[in-house]
Amino acid sequence: MYTWVSKRTRIIVQLGLSGLLTLWNTLPAAAGGYTQLQGDTFTSVTFRTLDSGSFRKLELQLYLEYGLENDITLIFKSPYNWLEQGDSFNQGFADQEVGVRWRFNQDPNLATSLQAILIVPPGYDPNENPALGRGIVGAEIRLPVTGTFRFGRRNGYWTVEAAYRDYLGPQSDEIRVFAEVSQELAEQVAIAIQLDHISDLGNSQRFREVETDLTKLIGQLRVRLNNGTALVFGGYTNITGAEGSGLEFQVWYTFGPRR
Repeated sequence: MYTWVSKRTRIIVQLGLSGLLTLWNTLPAAAGGYTQLQGDTFTSVTFRTLDSGSFRKLELQLYLEYGLENDITLIFKSPYNWLEQGDSFNQGFADQEVGVRWRFNQDPNLATSLQAILIVPPGYDPNENPALGRGIVGAEIRLPVTGTFRFGRRNGYWTVEAAYRDYLGPQSDEIRVFAEVSQELAEQVAIAIQLDHISDLGNSQRFREVETDLTKLIGQLRVRLNNGTALVFGGYTNITGAEGSGLEFQVWYTFGPRR
């Protein structure tokens, strides 16, 4: 048993390192289907805005990934929101997310994973206007696939993700689809284009129209500062669904025994 586990672990480490090195100039962590190496931690702090008619949201979000094993990554996301709807205001922690990603293939240039997320409301009042969330526990199953490529002398990657989100109460379940292409422009600079789509499965139980049943087009500029730190500048607009747009700024930092 010990010999088999050791051999399997060495294979995954080698393949994981190969994939991450291919991605490194484009992305300082791991994209989509990739997992963190054992003991490594990826952190992201994001400040994001949303303007849609009379609705406005500011969000500060902490996101963490920790490599429990080379093919298993733990996930945590914690957003804090400031909301404005006409003359009404609200602020506080929105739904918290905890989960795990399991990578089940060993191709260094094509990573396929299965991800499970638990969505937990932290105790806000769902009847407030505007509400911080649905006030209902949810669960999401996601299948992310990421591949690498070279364009000229520069590295790039693509990601496609499909997810089903089930709310365990009187709220609409959702189908979610995410796609991304990122291309290195210089040794420490990359751009990314993303599409993020949410489809409601029950319109009569929709949470908030300006944040559901829509497709966002997102553009990002990523600047790598050093071996584990990057800055991300971006903006987005809704191309289907309710009118809305916003800006975002992120700080990425990765640390661990192999950094």
